Amino acid sequence: MSKQFQMLDAQAALGFVVSQSSHIEREVMAIPYPEIRYAEMVPVDTSANPFAASVTFFTQDAVGRAKFMNGKGDDVPLANIMRTKFEQGILDAGIGYEFSLTEIGQAQMMGMSLPNEGAAAARLAYEQLVDEVTLNGADGIEGLYNTTGITSAAAGATFAAGTPAQVLAAINTALTAIMTATNGIDMANTVVLPLAAYSALATRQLDVTSDVTIMEFIQRANVYTTRTGQRLTIIGDHRLTTKMVVYKRDPSVLKLHMPMPLRFLPPQYVNLSVRVPGMFRFAPLSIRRPKAVRYVTGVAT
Repeated sequence: MSKQFQMLDAQAALGFVVSQSSHIEREVMAIPYPEIRYAEMVPVDTSANPFAASVTFFTQDAVGRAKFMNGKGDDVPLANIMRTKFEQGILDAGIGYEFSLTEIGQAQMMGMSLPNEGAAAARLAYEQLVDEVTLNGADGIEGLYNTTGITSAAAGATFAAGTPAQVLAAINTALTAIMTATNGIDMANTVVLPLAAYSALATRQLDVTSDVTIMEFIQRANVYTTRTGQRLTIIGDHRLTTKMVVYKRDPSVLKLHMPMPLRFLPPQYVNLSVRVPGMFRFAPLSIRRPKAVRYVTGVAT
């Protein structure tokens, strides 16, 4: 009889968690995490099948040049498209949370909802892993900040010590270098700085008589804004120490494939607790046009 009651209690506990899990998950998925930056910094594509083994994409370059021809038209130049195929494997990852039978019983007894702290912690752990792998890389995976083959140059001075003109020159040089490398096709629209360099721009004034900060000056005078009329995105990130990353934020340049964002599975009864496992699947960041990305070292110490 006691065993039967234990089974009934376990089933009731499981049913109680099932009835509340969807509400808990809606709550935690709506929590903003300002420190998580990957979705702001790179385009995220969730269109692939959730259980795809890999994603395949092509890069292409147009080859050909128009020229004058004779009147018969028998020497018309032809344009060609050169495509390169790439395939990326999808990474499997997971995180979950659980409730003890005591927590569940007390919530039932008092007519209260189950706390969402465990689910919120699981959601944050998911976001942190994707953020770290996408931007900084991990376990042999390269991220936005350390991809092999990206052109790197040195700044003339740190942003804390350099003059406003030197800082502007360092940023504009990187922006124009990307335009030159891509034959004018790509214009970088995003700059990521170490926090020390970002703080220097945000707090230093142009001179002792001016209320204008170097950041405001850069926002007005950079070549991207002067050419397009659009604001240059400047971000500070604690993971960068001495390097500035300049790039065009566009799906044709770089993309994060995430076929399965965090998905909590049905609750499961395990020993004296009810466990809610979660899984997610994503591919490492793919930089499809590396010439539209550039590193500049020495902007901070």
